[in-house]
Amino acid sequence: NENSCTQCNQCVAVCPHAVIRPFIVTRDEADGAPHPNLFTSVKALGSELAGKRYTLQISPLDCTGCNACVEACPESPKALQMQDVEDVLAGGGDENWDYAMSLPERGDLVDKYSLKGSQFQTPLMEFSGACSGCGETPYFKMITQLFGERMIIANATGCSTIWGGSFPSNPYTISKKSGRGPAWANSLFEDNAEYGFGMFSSMKHRRERLAANVRDLVHEVGLYSNLGDLSELVSFLDEWLEMRNEKSDRCTLLFDKMKPLFQSLLLSGNNTCQNKALLARIWADRDMFPKLSQWIVGGDGWAYDIGYGGLDHVEAFQSNDVNVLVVDTEMYSNTGGQSSKATPIGASVMFAKGGKSQKKKNIGSIFMTYEHCYVASVCLSNQSQLVQALVEADHYDGPSFVVAYAPCIQQQVRPEGLNDMFDECRFAVESGYWPLYRYNPELVAAGKNPFILDSKRLRRDVTSFLQREGRFLNLEKNHPQIAEELHQQMNLDVKHRMEQMQKRAADYKSFSSQDEATVKVLFASETGTAEGLAREFADACQLSHGADAMADIDVDEIDGTTTIFFVSTAGQGSMPRNGTEFLKQLNARKKSFAEGTSFSVMGLGDSSYYFFLKAAKDIEEAMLKLGAKCIHPLGEGDDSCADEGLAEGLHQWQQGIFPALGLPKPEEVPHITPVALFFSKRVVLSELEDNHAIEQYYKSIGTEEVRISGVEQLSEEGHNRDFIAFTLQTGSKDLSYELGDSLEIFPKNDEEDVGSFLREYSTEWDERTVIRLSHAFGVHDEISVGAVFTNVLDIFGKPNMSFLQKLATFEEDAEKRKVMLDPTNLRHLCQDKCATYADLLLLYKSARPPLAALLAMIPTIKGRSYSITTTPSASPDSVELCILINIFWCKEGIRYGTASNMLRKLKIGDTVFCRVKSGSMEPPKHDQSVICVGIGSGVAPHMALIRDRAFASTNGVKVSPLSLYFGNRFEAREFLYRSELEQIATEHGDWFTLHTAFSRDVIGKKTYVQDLVAVNNDIRENLLQRKGLLYVCGNRNLPEPLRKSVVESFAGKNDEKSRSE
Repeated sequence: NENSCTQCNQCVAVCPHAVIRPFIVTRDEADGAPHPNLFTSVKALGSELAGKRYTLQISPLDCTGCNACVEACPESPKALQMQDVEDVLAGGGDENWDYAMSLPERGDLVDKYSLKGSQFQTPLMEFSGACSGCGETPYFKMITQLFGERMIIANATGCSTIWGGSFPSNPYTISKKSGRGPAWANSLFEDNAEYGFGMFSSMKHRRERLAANVRDLVHEVGLYSNLGDLSELVSFLDEWLEMRNEKSDRCTLLFDKMKPLFQSLLLSGNNTCQNKALLARIWADRDMFPKLSQWIVGGDGWAYDIGYGGLDHVEAFQSNDVNVLVVDTEMYSNTGGQSSKATPIGASVMFAKGGKSQKKKNIGSIFMTYEHCYVASVCLSNQSQLVQALVEADHYDGPSFVVAYAPCIQQQVRPEGLNDMFDECRFAVESGYWPLYRYNPELVAAGKNPFILDSKRLRRDVTSFLQREGRFLNLEKNHPQIAEELHQQMNLDVKHRMEQMQKRAADYKSFSSQDEATVKVLFASETGTAEGLAREFADACQLSHGADAMADIDVDEIDGTTTIFFVSTAGQGSMPRNGTEFLKQLNARKKSFAEGTSFSVMGLGDSSYYFFLKAAKDIEEAMLKLGAKCIHPLGEGDDSCADEGLAEGLHQWQQGIFPALGLPKPEEVPHITPVALFFSKRVVLSELEDNHAIEQYYKSIGTEEVRISGVEQLSEEGHNRDFIAFTLQTGSKDLSYELGDSLEIFPKNDEEDVGSFLREYSTEWDERTVIRLSHAFGVHDEISVGAVFTNVLDIFGKPNMSFLQKLATFEEDAEKRKVMLDPTNLRHLCQDKCATYADLLLLYKSARPPLAALLAMIPTIKGRSYSITTTPSASPDSVELCILINIFWCKEGIRYGTASNMLRKLKIGDTVFCRVKSGSMEPPKHDQSVICVGIGSGVAPHMALIRDRAFASTNGVKVSPLSLYFGNRFEAREFLYRSELEQIATEHGDWFTLHTAFSRDVIGKKTYVQDLVAVNNDIRENLLQRKGLLYVCGNRNLPEPLRKSVVESFAGKNDEKSRSE
């Protein structure tokens, strides 16, 4: 059900056999499927997937029907349902799967270190011979998606070697795009840790040898110049030396660039290198260029019991940079289900039929005592925590240990066996039977608690979990008294363990107990931003023990306390999932809070949306209704602002919240991380070299360079509001788009203005000065200072307080520094003088940061998004934008913003850098009735819908009615697209109706689009009777009066009862 799917990819992550996969496709690819009616695709969500489609495809011949994907779907109603395999095959499901597998892999478009992004990566462990619903394989599949192209696996004998290496069947594979995959091997059951440690030791020795040889070659060639391929190769090798210990794919990608140069030089008879043998030695160790990730994996029988001695030895030494994954089935699964030290108390298994009387070995706590090991306990029921733990384990410079709960057929899960695998994981975590936590030693250096408890609350009694498994139920049947005693003991153990973990996770600061913390900090976060801000605030607040997710707190716990909320906004104003239940409890509560209950809310959102901060406002409203006192107004963190709106909003809110809590404002010492740069000996760069470096920057932010092929004035010439239609020729560029998408243009500063500023500001460097950047702004090359200030830095943007705070650290005069740090001073400069970053630097020239610091202090130029007015069906190779050139007014005159200043000067033949930004909603189908309401340039996305429908109608497609309500100020000057709209109304009057309102034409009487909506019948007919769709585009002030007008149209202006209904 595509209407329920949120593209979260949780169903994909939990699949034991990698048979359900998400594919990023183009519309043409979706339409070209063997059975397109079953190849369901929807607009892909996320700016990085703009212009692409999202589809889920299943391999019907490999699916075991375990139902895990359906259970994992968090939506209601479920987006997936099981079907008979014969029906799917008869409908061509296998052909669609084969077709999808033949399409290009596009996992590199997304961040693979997130849950959603990881599942777009091709699994390099697939179609294994494991049991249906196996709880082990999803973990192995995921580590291959995260690290598979650079990982080496030492696998202990057990289930994971039976389904993982029963030759000739082998589930491990390679990426068809790169040809790389995991290197896998199995030694014995007893010595797997030592086996993997030997792999690591040999790789470490060989990589050190490779680095030494590379340094020798770089030094040798440094004595020469103009050596062609060799000089280029040495440049890459020098770059590799700098990044070789970075745990990512960058070393691998760099080697791909070096490989053809190596082959050319080694095969050439004209090699000018003085030591060709050295080049050959480097080539012999070429498999060590990637930063390899060593994994030692196995089951609990190996890790807890027979192989524990070797495992302990490997984990004991901080220099051993290895990762251990233990899939814990709590018994010897592969040999029939015998008891191990991982078997819990009260379980009836082989060698313990009368019920195991000993508690389970707490292996995670044992390794945490070393204090240098990264340790995590994970489970499939919390896939975001799982991904985070695996990524942290790999990135940690030292030994890591990850233990994962793995439901197994030997556990005799009731009532559906491993068809309930995902629910089994959920019950295990919610009952506290399997706690989720992470222990990260790196946090100690930052002065933070290294232990993070990710499951802080018991949501159900552990008995509810025990009643789901035969290994516990069998003991109740055969030895009821023993079962009762042992299960009671387990219940006590689980509660005691949770209490101890909660204490360990609490950051007591100067408190003798957690209860002394008088301020609670709670967060509801979808992407992690609100969570990060909440934790930072809790660290700075002397009255708080730490930050918790709302999902981990009952509403009763905040009664009588002071609570600080950090709330982001998800979807159409909805609450993030880890805050939904808390908000429900607030709204359902009848009893008012006790006297002394107080709160404040910091909201995060995007002000360009109507539902800006709605979730935060819902919390605020609910708290006020229950009698809580708001101690400080709602904070507004605005992600949409080009001038660091989130940071600025947070700063302003913090200025008031700390005094409201009776605390001094935290001392703000701005942190500046200078950009890594070196001044070149070269006097000047050629234009070609400078452009090459600039292209690296634009490529790093995912943009394409396109040519302007049309510039049309839409408003009256000389009018004070300048509406312009720009046509951009996308051609062969990867800029496919869909209806409702926008184009994000990255403006440039005026080169002459940049040059004038730099020459006035500094006598030490100017726009011609050559510097070498080391990956700053995506550039690893020489570039001119002028190119950086023109293309990258928002030097003529509106400054924020954070910038002045950083600049003030370089001012020695105390009085000047005091003026700079006064917020009213900045407001005066912006309101009166339209001040820019450049203006402030010239005003406070005595505060002179080094160039490396200055480049880090000035924000980068943000892209500006403009709705696309064309339709891909009629204009696949070009896009048109309708743009109003903005003017900023201040007391000393007007100025243009960075984007408007560039756009107003564009002419045909010029180029701009841009990328498609995906719209938030699926466009309407041709058989759906549509009402479009837009004001000013807000008509742009509606023009795309109208043009698409006109194109379809002209080509014989029957379309449903569409009405446009367009408003602006003056008809004669600002009736945008007048001739085209009137022509469509004439030629397609059977389905298109045009309504216009111009508010300034009649003096003393203003008519707006919402006034027309209230009195026209087509609103009622198309929306109420035909169940049509309403699309609105304009400013945030439009939707509310428009809503009222729609109500009046539905019910009649004087019918109060009908309006209320």
